[in-house]
Parts: sequence; structure tokens; C-alpha cells
Amino acid sequence: MSALTNFFTKLRLHADQFRVSAPMVGPLFDDADQRRISHDLDAVRTRFEQHPAWPSSGALGERR
Repeated sequence: MSALTNFFTKLRLHADQFRVSAPMVGPLFDDADQRRISHDLDAVRTRFEQHPAWPSSGALGERR
């Protein structure tokens, strides 16, 4: 078993790098990154539901 632990240490793999989930339950632990991504996607989705056009950049012509 120590050889396997040594192998994972050399690869810099840790158990907390992988999300653990169960069938029909979903994630077993709270994931801050997943919450942030979900919040950002909800913000973009509601913005485009209210204003379905992408805003213009402000620079409308060719500039030299």
C-alpha cells in the first residue's frame, strides 16, 4: 500500500482533487467552485432573458 501512496505523492494527486458523488444523490460535499460557476451561469442566463442582444463594444467604425 505504501508503494501506491508513494506513487500518488510523486504524481501530486490528492483525494480532495476529485469530486465524490453518489448515484441519484449528486455531490456528497459542498464545492465552492461549482457554486460560483452555477451563480455566474444564472447571472448570464437572466441577463439574456431580460436583454437578448449582446451589447455593442462602443467602437463602431474602423479607427486608425
